[in-house]
Amino acid sequence: MIDRRLMLGGGLALAATALAGTVRAQEGVGDASVAATGHVKARPGTPTKPMLAPGLHVLGLHPSRDAHLFVPRGLDPAVPAPLIVMLHGKGQLANETLGEWKRPAGARKCLVLAPQSREETWNVDDGPVGPDAVFIDQAMQAVFDRFAVDPGRMAVAGFSDGGTMCLSFGLVNGDVFGNLLAFAPIRYHAPDSRGQPRVFIANGTRDSGAPYSGSRSMARQLEGDGYDVEFFSFDGGHWMDESAVKAAMKRFLG
Repeated sequence: MIDRRLMLGGGLALAATALAGTVRAQEGVGDASVAATGHVKARPGTPTKPMLAPGLHVLGLHPSRDAHLFVPRGLDPAVPAPLIVMLHGKGQLANETLGEWKRPAGARKCLVLAPQSREETWNVDDGPVGPDAVFIDQAMQAVFDRFAVDPGRMAVAGFSDGGTMCLSFGLVNGDVFGNLLAFAPIRYHAPDSRGQPRVFIANGTRDSGAPYSGSRSMARQLEGDGYDVEFFSFDGGHWMDESAVKAAMKRFLG
């Protein structure tokens, strides 16, 4: 059996409000640790800043490659909300991934955070480390600064290359994320896995970008490694099917 620590082969129109003041990446021990290991430091706690209004927001963390946040209507500030960190595919803009999630996330009162990769796509060749991990950590902290988030209802999701990053980053941070929702993942590389997150993998039977057989193989590998895995197939190609998104939300929030 292949050890899971090895690499496996395998427009949304945005009317957003940029937050005042750009938060720059901080240099220091914490960031160096996140960059080296991929283990995020951000944790839910008591918000210290005003809650954002419902809708789509740009978090103001970077002048061009920023993070976007969908805030559903009707959030009760006294009730910690679920959170999905959604990772885009190669060449996509982060906000383009939010279209499929707005309705189901809105119905479940779920925050959806969509950070942009530091380059055209996520780099997982050495594991989910480096600037991508640092930026996701910073984006998560920006959400925790403004919202009460339920630590028991946090998921990381992703499509295509984002699905690859979802599995890699999610396994490395399995003590933080209880659910991994991977759509059309191509491979994964998680050198220092933690926890036992539940795993959902979806793939179209006619997907030419992320072969169906590869996703099935990854699901079997993860099952063999002791993870609780659900594999969802649909008749389609390389896209995030609406039925798969609904099944993932059901898996995540019951």
